[in-house]
Amino acid sequence: MLQFGNELGLRYFMSRFAEGLHFFAYSITKNREVAEEIVSESFCKLWLGRTKAVSVQAVKSYLYLVTRNACYDYVDSTYYKAVDLGEELLWNKIENRSDILTQIIYSELIEQIVNELEKLPKYQAEVFRLAYLEGLDTQEICALLGTTANNIYFARSKALSALKLVFKKKDISLYGALLILKIFFLE
Repeated sequence: MLQFGNELGLRYFMSRFAEGLHFFAYSITKNREVAEEIVSESFCKLWLGRTKAVSVQAVKSYLYLVTRNACYDYVDSTYYKAVDLGEELLWNKIENRSDILTQIIYSELIEQIVNELEKLPKYQAEVFRLAYLEGLDTQEICALLGTTANNIYFARSKALSALKLVFKKKDISLYGALLILKIFFLE
């Protein structure tokens, strides 16, 4: 659909990948507004190059590459952009990019966590998001939510316990997932 100019195709990809792309962009830029703008621009580029979109995996890889490159441009880090690919070459190179595969796996992990957070009580989910997805410390969360450290510890503990149960059923280690999150935020 997308390939032939049907906007429903674009909407499909936006609904499927936008949230993961936002987290991915935020993990690099550490700025929500910039991350949102970059993701919006990535979808615009996808629309402009839609005739080359031959598969869902190709579109996903393209979106992550375009988003990653724009994020690195924003943080002015040419170190991460070892090869400057033009728009035309991106479609041809996406299958050979193992680093983008790692970033896609990371984003899919984030999506799974976010989906499970929606099932938790609102306060617990918010504390978890602030602590693990945005990297805030306890004092910053206290100031933001206007609460005590004990409340933060309790909410974070309850959220971790609930998520641990869910991920155990899915045979995914929550602690391994959190370790991956920490590694990506420290880069």
